Amino acid sequence: MNMKELQKLLKENNIDYYIVPTDDDHQSEYVGDYYRVREFLSGFTGSAGTLVVGQDDAYLWTDGRYFIQAAKQLKDGIQLMKMAEPGVPTIEEFLVQHLNENSVLAFDPKVMTARFVIDLENAMDDNLELDPVDFTDQVWHDRPEKSHEKAFIYDTKYHGVDASIKLEDIRSYMDMNDCDAHLVSSLDDIAWIFNIRGNDIEYSPTVLAFALIEKDQATLYLQEGVYDDDMKDYYASIGVSIKDYDAIYEDVSKLEGTLLVDLNAINYALYESINCEIADGINPSQYFKSTKNEVEIANTKNAHLKDGVAVTRFMYWLKHNVGHIPMTEMSVADKLEEYRREQELFLEPSFATICAYGTNGAIIHYQATKESNATINNKGMLMIDSGGQYLDGTTDITRTFVLGDLSNEERHDFTLVAKSWLHLMYARFPHGMTGINLDTYARAPMWAEGKDFKHGTGHGIGHLLNVHEGPQGIRPKQRTGENAVFEAGMITSDEPGYYREGHYGIRHENELLCVEDGETEYGTFLRFEPLTYVPLDLDGIDTNMLTDEEKAMLNDYHQFVYEKIAPLLNDEEREWLSIYTREI
Repeated sequence: MNMKELQKLLKENNIDYYIVPTDDDHQSEYVGDYYRVREFLSGFTGSAGTLVVGQDDAYLWTDGRYFIQAAKQLKDGIQLMKMAEPGVPTIEEFLVQHLNENSVLAFDPKVMTARFVIDLENAMDDNLELDPVDFTDQVWHDRPEKSHEKAFIYDTKYHGVDASIKLEDIRSYMDMNDCDAHLVSSLDDIAWIFNIRGNDIEYSPTVLAFALIEKDQATLYLQEGVYDDDMKDYYASIGVSIKDYDAIYEDVSKLEGTLLVDLNAINYALYESINCEIADGINPSQYFKSTKNEVEIANTKNAHLKDGVAVTRFMYWLKHNVGHIPMTEMSVADKLEEYRREQELFLEPSFATICAYGTNGAIIHYQATKESNATINNKGMLMIDSGGQYLDGTTDITRTFVLGDLSNEERHDFTLVAKSWLHLMYARFPHGMTGINLDTYARAPMWAEGKDFKHGTGHGIGHLLNVHEGPQGIRPKQRTGENAVFEAGMITSDEPGYYREGHYGIRHENELLCVEDGETEYGTFLRFEPLTYVPLDLDGIDTNMLTDEEKAMLNDYHQFVYEKIAPLLNDEEREWLSIYTREI
């Protein structure tokens, strides 16, 4: 009914199409309930997608992770547009085809990325009318309130660098690029720069905020009630003032000189408020925070040690109880969270747990619901992609568990994904490589069989921040904000997978720390050190498929896991772990 209400408004206002992205005012990957407009209108709950609504038609664009899920969830009358598939236009191409010089395109300017609108304007006829209007409150009658949870200052013992030092580094970058001010809208950048954390977005310990950094002062824009006098006094001591959240728009309009801003990371309303010269470029904090310092690395390793204990104990419980007690996808996900909550400094999951049994595993980012919640038996495979936010770090791990007999095909594919996972984990490469170069390590074993997977191989991970962060990533094609050269100190996931729709899905994932691995006549070489301390399920491995080198890789990793985790388990768990980390 709400879609019909929106389409009625479009007709009444002579609007041809209305765009509804997934974003909030800060272009966040995950958004709070207040911003789930696309989900409310379309029924699709995935974390990525854009809805385009016409007066009599509607379309939803999403990527390969969500094709199956979107097909099941989309409301009647909405056509699924499978991004990057042959014959499927991009949103920009679609709008160019369907709009003419008399057309009107509308959108909420506070949730639309500035760069998207600028590029669209450049691609369209000059006479196209853009109508920045938000219809949400007129069709979503019980819309939740915008979150404004209490924020806190993140203790230096967990991250190692005071906010005043980070501001100095950013100002040095501004000076080198002849910029007078720097506008920051992305929440993880603000959280990192100012060492502030919050709870405004589920799974992401960030606070809704804007920031303006000038040469001799800085301003944080926060909602009322989010901060207290102690926080205000601390920031005043390092030259940071606090102003009302919405005051950013007026303050930006008064700026003179040159403003450093990432047009891919601010909303269109902010962009329209700027009257000074713009230097468009990636936020320097993206680079700074991606290379973890010694304190962050030490704390992250400790977080992974606890997470490894939790997931290994869960694996022990699962293997001993499947087929003997009732289990569903949702109850098993709750059990895993229970093990994590036993660990010191655990705060919350780092994203919604993907617990997918049997055929549901083929839905890459599956989310169990009351309707889809599958009963788990002692057969087939269970894929669980999960993670934790700890005060000392952020974790992300996927394991595919074998619960009973496998077909030859299932075992083959399980082992094939393991080969891909191992090849990337043990890669050695010269400095200067990006994720596009490294992606081939993981995909080559699959490509040799004519197989592939429709998602990235790896993403950066924040430090008590977003579980997905740039500027590095591992994928076969360039992607805005994820093309950085790999540096020692970067933490990135390694998560190849294989998915047979209607049958099963397999994914193995570790987090990897990039470290230096010596100098040669060709320069500095790098490699990865695994941070994830959980065994791969050997019940799924066909050892005949592994080369001697691959066996050595897996044995080396499992010895590493045993040495890290065994001392923290009880006698029964330790004996069991020795079996699942045995030499093959």
